[in-house]
Amino acid sequence: MPFDSSSRKQSQNPAQDVRSEQRISANEPVQLSSVDQSVTESTRTQDISPHGARVITHRIWQPGSSLLIRSLRSDFWAEARVVYWRAFASSTFAIGLEFLIQAGNWPTQY
Repeated sequence: MPFDSSSRKQSQNPAQDVRSEQRISANEPVQLSSVDQSVTESTRTQDISPHGARVITHRIWQPGSSLLIRSLRSDFWAEARVVYWRAFASSTFAIGLEFLIQAGNWPTQY
């Protein structure tokens, strides 16, 4: 399912990201795989929404890179684009993913 830009509200403060879609805190085990390289990592989500997820990782995934995300507890999978990465803790990062194509369902529903 392509990202629907109409699901976001414009903020008066451009540095503030205001979302109209529902996000839920979800500590779901997932597998990330690079589309361009043979890199795979098992990790967890921090939150999920209908159009994306925030994932904790030990790798730096460059913004714009494509990857596959697959739930390790359900039939959910998606081709995703990395929208951002931020340092989270010592040698741990948080990445924001935009789902480009997705199928199946998360075990946790919004």
